[in-house]
Amino acid sequence: MYRWSLRDMKRGRIVIPVFVFCLAAVFIAVFFLGQASGASSTRVPGSESDPLVTASWVEAKINERMRGLSGNASTEAPAASREPVYITFPAPAYRVVSVPAGKKMLTGAGTEIILRSGNAKIVEGPGGGFSDLTLGANLSDGASVARDHLLLSPKDDGRGIVAGSNTIFLVRGDYNIK
Repeated sequence: MYRWSLRDMKRGRIVIPVFVFCLAAVFIAVFFLGQASGASSTRVPGSESDPLVTASWVEAKINERMRGLSGNASTEAPAASREPVYITFPAPAYRVVSVPAGKKMLTGAGTEIILRSGNAKIVEGPGGGFSDLTLGANLSDGASVARDHLLLSPKDDGRGIVAGSNTIFLVRGDYNIK
């Protein structure tokens, strides 16, 4: 039977095989841990198993889809197995609206209003007042409108704003001055 000695360790007869064995054990352990955690080359970016993608990948997919649609002469709907493409349009811009003193500006559902100059008060409709999104509060009948606060009209039910002086608003959405 062979007995190792300190002299054998110094020469590397024992250390090298132990080192190689430990290194192989680490590589095998890392491989199996990677497989257990789901590291796989079969994942498709953007699928349910790998939902995080970059903006450039999304743009490339949309461009690829748009090229496919423009090259298709038929008016058939795309196959259900393909990914849907959602094309969004920019939101409408704010319009500058001047309201003379004493006039009312009635708003539609979802209309956004920002008072830029002058003073005004809320006119409540049957359903209530305006949401002050800047303040995080509900403004009811007769409440003063704060300058540069974003107001939201939730319904088209006769609610609006009455101008106390000549006012200028930024408005996005439907409105009617009476």
